[in-house]
Amino acid sequence: MSCVAVFGFAATTAPETIIVDAVRCWRDAIDRKSPVLPTLFARLETNGAGFLAPAIAALLAVHEAWSGQRFQAGDRAASALTEDEMKLLGLLETTAPPPTAIPLRPGLTAPLRIALRSTRILLLRVLGRDLGDGGPASPAATNIPMFFAFSDEAPAMPDPHGVRQTQDAA
Repeated sequence: MSCVAVFGFAATTAPETIIVDAVRCWRDAIDRKSPVLPTLFARLETNGAGFLAPAIAALLAVHEAWSGQRFQAGDRAASALTEDEMKLLGLLETTAPPPTAIPLRPGLTAPLRIALRSTRILLLRVLGRDLGDGGPASPAATNIPMFFAFSDEAPAMPDPHGVRQTQDAA
């Protein structure tokens, strides 16, 4: 049975639930030797979050290489989280590896941080909210830099000649 058709989520599903579901789908696809990205994309797309597939797949691959351990995901139907799933959610909230962890490959710490930040930024962009947040995310509340914030206005383009334009000068 594919992880694509397990159960559907409402559009208001919490980011944590989407992440855990995706992690379990990723583990299932790896174990079954199924094509990971198409399977994960299809599963995430049930929540309108298919674009998270490459970020989550990369994050989990880097995490396994960094730790030297197989990521233990729960059964798709289980309501309880595994220790690895809980740790991953904590890592995504802080976007930094735990200081107490002794990685097998410490040279992958920087790529792991990048993967954590990228996944969190994409969660915010794709879902419109951050981990632990029931409503629309704000950059101040999520510690996401302002240039990743949502805006109804197009960002101002810098003048290639270094001259600042003001509304009055135009």
